[in-house]
Amino acid sequence: MSVSGWIVFREIYAKVILSILFVIGAMLVLQSSLNHLKLRALVAEATSSRLQISASAIEAAIVRAESLGFAIDEMSGLQDLIDREQGRDPSIAHILIVSPIGTSILSSGSEDIPPSERDQVMRRVLGSGDTVTRLDVGPRLYTGRLLYDSSNAVMGAVILTTPTESFTRQSRLTFFRMTNAYLIIFGLISVLIIPFIIFQFASVRHAYQALAPSEDAASAEVGADADMLREAIAEGDAAFAAAEAEFEALLTEGRSAARGTPA
Repeated sequence: MSVSGWIVFREIYAKVILSILFVIGAMLVLQSSLNHLKLRALVAEATSSRLQISASAIEAAIVRAESLGFAIDEMSGLQDLIDREQGRDPSIAHILIVSPIGTSILSSGSEDIPPSERDQVMRRVLGSGDTVTRLDVGPRLYTGRLLYDSSNAVMGAVILTTPTESFTRQSRLTFFRMTNAYLIIFGLISVLIIPFIIFQFASVRHAYQALAPSEDAASAEVGADADMLREAIAEGDAAFAAAEAEFEALLTEGRSAARGTPA
């Protein structure tokens, strides 16, 4: 292939490869962003499910005491139970047992529900109608579980609070690993796409090479044109000299005739 032909196809290769890599990179960035959003929700759900184990243990103790005719605030050892559950899992910052109207009955832990979030949490736990609830407000994750008495009426709820920082660290680590995997994928694609594009355009390149004139033929054609041009110039100069000589002869003849002397 001629040098000019290789330059043309090199530009085509570069444009096609860059376009493909741009599309692939945009898709990977979009997928990574979606995974980042879903990853937090998945980790929060997993954390809430783990906290439900403690909520279930508290619920079982309350249900057993209720079957014996004790109200929640009359149950002996319940405070010790929630203190043990709160101390058993370091991620639990606060455990709260509330009445059906949201009044606090028993609690454990130093961090209480902030007043700005309390109404929102109570509406979600007591007003949604779901036995198990989860509410992520940003810095804190609330996990709720309704308590039912023997007549299947709501007699309160258990609310567990955990800082989201306790599971976002794991989320960030997972996202970092996922990003590294995407970068490796992008690098492998970048390496493999170059020979693939060259192979795909091989037929076009060969057709161009067959149809395009070679450099020797082009040089010979240019040389022939130059020779023809030189010959044409030489013929023009000769014709001009002949015409000039003829004109001089006619001019001399005219002057002689004007003077009455033969030329």
